[in-house]
Amino acid sequence: MANYIVLMKLSHEGAKNLKDAPQRMAQYNEILAAEGAKIIAAYATLGQYDYVSIIEGPEDFAKVAKCSAAVAMIGAGSTQTLPAIPVTDFFKMVAEI
Repeated sequence: MANYIVLMKLSHEGAKNLKDAPQRMAQYNEILAAEGAKIIAAYATLGQYDYVSIIEGPEDFAKVAKCSAAVAMIGAGSTQTLPAIPVTDFFKMVAEI
């Protein structure tokens, strides 16, 4: 399994219907589960992004990207998905260069 950081900005429609966020989060969880992924942690943030989630999912980035696209189709907002490498693994890769 791999970890991903998902950054989300609410659309105008998503912000307008903020009280529906729990239902949209439930939809997102279903979408992730269908692709073998799950939310490890989710935070509402103040600043450039409205939500930040840490996702555990398949190493196949295309499956996780599919989840992000499905979220956009719900109409709540736009996402940016970043593969997250544990820092110790990253340092090992750098040492091999």
